[in-house]
Amino acid sequence: MPKDTLMYSQHSSFFQNIGDIFLKKGLLTEKQIYTILEYQKTKNMLFGRLAVFLKFLQEDHLQEVLAEVYAIDSVNLEFLYIDDETLHLLDQETALSCMAVVFSIADGSISVALADPGDVKAIDKINARFKDLKIKFFLAKESEILRFIEIMKGSSAGVAKDPLLLLNKIIFDAIEAEASDIHFEPQENYVRVRARIDGLLQVITRLSPEFWSRIKAKLKLMAKLDITDRYRPQSGHVKISLGGKSVDLRISTHLDKSEEGVVVRILDSSNGLKSLKELGFTPEDFAWLKKITTFSSGIFLIAGPTGSGKTTTLYSLLKEIDSPQVNIMTLEDPIEYQIDGVKQMELREDGLLSFADGVRSILRQDPDVILIGEIRDEETAMTAIRASLTGRLVLATIHATNPADGIRRLLNLKLKLSDVLPSLIGVFSQRLVRYCNNSSPAKLRGRFPLTEYLYFSEEKKKKILSIGNIGELKPDKSFTMSAEEAVRSGLTTPEEIERVIKNADI
Repeated sequence: MPKDTLMYSQHSSFFQNIGDIFLKKGLLTEKQIYTILEYQKTKNMLFGRLAVFLKFLQEDHLQEVLAEVYAIDSVNLEFLYIDDETLHLLDQETALSCMAVVFSIADGSISVALADPGDVKAIDKINARFKDLKIKFFLAKESEILRFIEIMKGSSAGVAKDPLLLLNKIIFDAIEAEASDIHFEPQENYVRVRARIDGLLQVITRLSPEFWSRIKAKLKLMAKLDITDRYRPQSGHVKISLGGKSVDLRISTHLDKSEEGVVVRILDSSNGLKSLKELGFTPEDFAWLKKITTFSSGIFLIAGPTGSGKTTTLYSLLKEIDSPQVNIMTLEDPIEYQIDGVKQMELREDGLLSFADGVRSILRQDPDVILIGEIRDEETAMTAIRASLTGRLVLATIHATNPADGIRRLLNLKLKLSDVLPSLIGVFSQRLVRYCNNSSPAKLRGRFPLTEYLYFSEEKKKKILSIGNIGELKPDKSFTMSAEEAVRSGLTTPEEIERVIKNADI
């Protein structure tokens, strides 16, 4: 028996429970385990924390093992904002001795992050402190817990002194307010931060240039962007867990005058995918969209600018179609919602896979329905049309102001009417307007869609082809008709309609 093995054999029961797991995973050597156990004789620290303290082990690896041993959920505090009242439910001394922080409280239940769930004394102390509440324990990195304990020393002022915690608060507050985007906009002496809530940008704070430098670097690192390149526009995304929600942040940079600005788009997938009925469509609109799901082949387009809700509608259509008998595949940039039973492909960030390449790849998998995140170029458009002509239903978005403009966009991509029309089912467009009914306060929050759409019957296709151009295509339902109906029903006001029409050019 090796000398080191003989020396730690006296600790065999502990080794079998914890050390053996680290050894089998190749994370610690026998000599390192013995050293840790010897240190424990003089230092009042648990095994895992000592392994990190001695730099034998990384925190990430420790978390993986502890989560496995104690069958406990992990929480990432890196992106979390904890309000001052919740943070101080544990006093600083207790938080430090237990290496724990309270990060959430709701309905008589609290959530506590622990650095080591094997610390029975800490758990007993916390249970005694909150004996009248239901407690759920989570595993978190000690370094992240210590950061919040440091904040406790300075109370809420600590957040204002820490740029990265302030960034967490900005993102957290934006998600709570159901904002779709956060804009970081450099001005002459400060950086303005605005959030788009219910379609309107609202100023939420200002940042000093010094704070902005660190926050910008953090955002770029999160999205794996080049932090040294401030002149070239860059984009990326990162998934984070924040306040119990799974959130995808699309982060893009741009040069504003001589300063680099950043826009963060928030995709909160924790809210789940809504059905068509939940999106606020009128019965007429719902019936029209529902009809699209009955087609087994052809191409259906949803047109609209960024933020008009077209992707959400497209996903909801997929949800209506989804069944065990249908093979559905998607090509997205990035994947916005995870859909059980649907095969979803994401474009590679290195640019080696285009939408057109992706569609060709998907066609080898015998799909019945294909969703294409966006038709951006001639090659993608032609590939999508060919797919729809071979017995597949193709659903896609296109960046255009209305249905007729969506057709013009395809023609501008050098497609011919004879290419586009044969398989075209219809083009749908929408805009989101705020509920503005003063007599119904419950509807003051949130938005619903105004719609415009064109259905291409065989008769309409023949007429267009005989003329040789799309001429003045009249929609089956126009934005004007939709707006008048919304105002007449008391859902919104003419002023809100005017604001959307003016800003969105509908």
